[in-house]
Amino acid sequence: MNTPKRRLLPFGLATLTALAMALGAATPASADDGAGGAHADVLSITENADGTVVERLFRPAPGVTPAELAELLTASGVPNVVIREDDDITAQAAACKQGTARTWASSATCFVKWAKDGNPRPVIHFLDRSSAKWPVGRAVTEWNKTSGIDSIYRAPSAGCASSAHCVEVVSANYGASGWMGETVRHLNAARTYHTHVSVYLNDHYHDNETVRWETSCHELGHVLGLGHNTSKSSCLYAYGASGVSKYPNSDDRALITRFY
Repeated sequence: MNTPKRRLLPFGLATLTALAMALGAATPASADDGAGGAHADVLSITENADGTVVERLFRPAPGVTPAELAELLTASGVPNVVIREDDDITAQAAACKQGTARTWASSATCFVKWAKDGNPRPVIHFLDRSSAKWPVGRAVTEWNKTSGIDSIYRAPSAGCASSAHCVEVVSANYGASGWMGETVRHLNAARTYHTHVSVYLNDHYHDNETVRWETSCHELGHVLGLGHNTSKSSCLYAYGASGVSKYPNSDDRALITRFY
């Protein structure tokens, strides 16, 4: 079995310093910053010949460690699996975080944006192709309370408007793959904007509405540009665990609003 790589993304300290200066002074961490302890992200990163990038971020199923998930993914043929410590990137620049919230940084920027495409703010249509067991609509409603970006629920029959970015949310039984949710994002060659994003939810794990609501909220947060939160008060907490919220916390919302 191939061993998954454990490395940093090529995000230079000079780049981070410049980003921090451009985006302003450091934001103080809230009282429970780091309360969740050290986390690790499990990703697959593919760099295309034209400079564009495809990044797949996997959320471990309950009871599965990042190392175990990485080994399962590698064994199943997922390419370029990387284990990245939660603060390898975001701890280096205040611009990449707000309290307990963190961005999902690319190798070029703290925060990958959605284009406005002529709208006052970016408009994301979440096209829900998941089963009724996944409360995607309720998760979208919560994220739409965040200023700076519009998150709109769309039933499969409705499709997506041409003026909106269309994000498909799909569920299926992907088996004992080790992951509960997966967000796949395609980035432009500059690695500063999303060009396409999809979400996959695994029916194999946890036939429980609370867990599935929290997972739906979690993956949608990644779509909007967020990484993992260090507090259980956010659905973006890295792992499924007892006491994790079904909702974003105020730091998640503030971090998105800062960039839009």
